[in-house]
Amino acid sequence: PPQVPVERKAEIALLVAGATGVPAESILSALRSDRQWVRLVRWLEPEVAEQLAALDLPGLRLVYEPMRFYPQGMTAAYVVGAINLNGEGISGIEAFYDQVLRGSEGKIEGEFDPARNPIATSLSRTLPPQDGADLQLTIDPFIQQVAERELKQAIDEQNADGGSILVLDPRTGAILAMANWPFFDPNRWQDYPPEVYGRNPAIGTVYEPGSTFKMITASAALSSGAVTTTTTVDDPGWVVRYGNTLRNFDGAPHGALTLGGMLYYSSNVAALQFNELTGPEVFYRTLTRFGFGQPTGVDLAGEESGIVNFYGSPGYNPLTFLVNAYGQAISVTPLQLVQAAAAIANDGVMMQPYVVQRICRNGDCVQTTPRVAGTPIEPEVARAVREMLVDSANHYAPVIWGPRTGNWSDQWLVPGYRVAAKTGTASIPLSGGGYDPTYTIGSVLGIAPVDDPRFVVLVKIDRPKKDTLGVLTAIPVYYNVVDQLLRYIHLPPDRTLVSPGQP
Repeated sequence: PPQVPVERKAEIALLVAGATGVPAESILSALRSDRQWVRLVRWLEPEVAEQLAALDLPGLRLVYEPMRFYPQGMTAAYVVGAINLNGEGISGIEAFYDQVLRGSEGKIEGEFDPARNPIATSLSRTLPPQDGADLQLTIDPFIQQVAERELKQAIDEQNADGGSILVLDPRTGAILAMANWPFFDPNRWQDYPPEVYGRNPAIGTVYEPGSTFKMITASAALSSGAVTTTTTVDDPGWVVRYGNTLRNFDGAPHGALTLGGMLYYSSNVAALQFNELTGPEVFYRTLTRFGFGQPTGVDLAGEESGIVNFYGSPGYNPLTFLVNAYGQAISVTPLQLVQAAAAIANDGVMMQPYVVQRICRNGDCVQTTPRVAGTPIEPEVARAVREMLVDSANHYAPVIWGPRTGNWSDQWLVPGYRVAAKTGTASIPLSGGGYDPTYTIGSVLGIAPVDDPRFVVLVKIDRPKKDTLGVLTAIPVYYNVVDQLLRYIHLPPDRTLVSPGQP
């Protein structure tokens, strides 16, 4: 302001206001300040900056600031995140690794005169600027592209409100893809509401997982020792417990069922009875070992813990224990569920999920070392559950292959490969109690290939309007994703695992 002629301040305020849209009163007030310099407006469009520069107004100076540009746009935006106008990370790795990425500005320390000129006779010290680090992600560009493409197609076909597709390497915990809908462009994050750019649904939103959770129930039952692969319970279609009638999703009876049969028919009644055999102490201890009710510790900002009413906690009751067996009255994040399934895929060893593969600074790189997060179940339990889930996956195959081949009997879900899968049709709790009578969350959680697991995949479709069952909304998406993944790694198909009419 001291460099701006007093007699021209009102004129200059009007000129700047006309170019920028900022009220002339606020600009004039700033120009009348007794400070050495003030910021009138920030982040001008290039054409506006050129217009002001051409005016050559006394005392005004354009300062060019660095601005982050994301060349991939919407791709993996929820992983990358965004920075605000002050250069601070507000989501994703931008927020989690803010100090690592930021670097530091250079500065000169010394004595200066009122015009900010250095005094030659004083001592001064120059601190050079330091670049921020470079991060290399675990995200595989092809797999991320597949996940985003298939998710968008599913959202469009089902007229769904949202959804997620996650792909994780169970051997290391590396996240290979994390796609969420709605997409957003971090270059223009201001154009979106905070609940979009500021929250990653894969880690920051909880939901009741529904029947996908039955693979956890089966794991806990086998690990307890009270249940074996041949133990049976009777499924009459419904049972009464604590004055409440608990039913299968379709009310159909299935007779005597093993754990494998429970997964095959997705029987709620069998699942809760296996939970009774397991017992609440063992069941919830296993859930704790799987990481439910606590953050996974992934290197992304905004992770939620989920909600579990553990045995002995104030929120626990025996009815909750029973319905937890089929994924109700328990809330998880998508990544928590994927991490747990990855332990089943990895012979009981659960790895820490992560998205940053390498951090490099000034040519020196530090590689992320995969870390074991726990061993929730025994290797033989993990292998047994995987085998059960192969039959479960193939049970859903007619949804895809029936219309194509005319064969509506059990087939191979992904021809040529043994893959595992469990569907879920999750109820959506209402804020006032009870569940949404209209909308659901359709999902599939699976492992591929079963004999040498390389991928754990979760497909989650929120509030689909066309179909409501997970077997209809998510299984076709799961097939499309897994089929492309197995071809991508050049895994040759086994022709003995192809049913008549399948390619």
